[in-house]
Amino acid sequence: MMRKVSEIMIKDYIVIDSFWSIRRIHDLVDQTDMDCFPVADNHMIIGVLTRNDLIKAHPNRIALDAMTGKFKEIQANESIWKAKEALDMGGADLLLVTHEGEIVGILTKQVLNFEIGKHIDLLTGLHKSDYILYKSLEFLEQGKEISVVFFDINNFGCINKEFGHVVGDRILQEIAQLLKVNTPEESYLCRYGGDEFALLTANYAEDCKALAEKLLQIIREHQFPKNIDISVSAGIAGGRRRNARMTDMYETVSNLINIASLASTKAKKQQDNLVLGYCGFIDEIAI
Repeated sequence: MMRKVSEIMIKDYIVIDSFWSIRRIHDLVDQTDMDCFPVADNHMIIGVLTRNDLIKAHPNRIALDAMTGKFKEIQANESIWKAKEALDMGGADLLLVTHEGEIVGILTKQVLNFEIGKHIDLLTGLHKSDYILYKSLEFLEQGKEISVVFFDINNFGCINKEFGHVVGDRILQEIAQLLKVNTPEESYLCRYGGDEFALLTANYAEDCKALAEKLLQIIREHQFPKNIDISVSAGIAGGRRRNARMTDMYETVSNLINIASLASTKAKKQQDNLVLGYCGFIDEIAI
């Protein structure tokens, strides 16, 4: 399941009165582990004070003079990825977290970036699967179709045993880079786990076939360490929709990824390199 804002937000936040002195707020920082505050005037939030604001402000000034108005609101049940987009796109320094119209917490860049860092694969630099789930749901909410191409390196365990994990890691890094560089715009790539990668597109499955074949060919032609022959199997899952979208989109996306994964396994067993999966919950089989 995707991490929600409510799971990482700061619940025990402190609201600063707009006429409090910066010196008083510095004392508050020393007494607590907080350095980012909403600022209120007559019980209404009018701005925020961040660590940078406090560093730059003279101790004799008041919060009203030093605060910035860069803040936004976000629903507590939104994903952490939605929160990141809100901070990145809006130039905001802090998010006020709301639930049923009430402020229930705050979310700072520091807290959010720490959490986001857990969802970046350290070896390849790619996102982990959580991000693909989020973008899939976003596509579906926008009324777009989605297809998933699942890549699985053939005999990777044997390569690790014969050449060592250092070489295996380098192969994973190079494949990740090849896929990343050749991933089309508005498509999203992740390291799904181990030697598996998943590519999300808003295209129909038949359009993904040519893309998958191109990526497999690029990997085949690449010269890997110690001239090791590397091949990858891929499975595609996607479809066309005739009727209204099913309500449980999370289950839809999870099933789609699973079908693509099973298709890649079938491709590996058949030594076909590419197998098209089918989606029973989507009205038309893709190909």
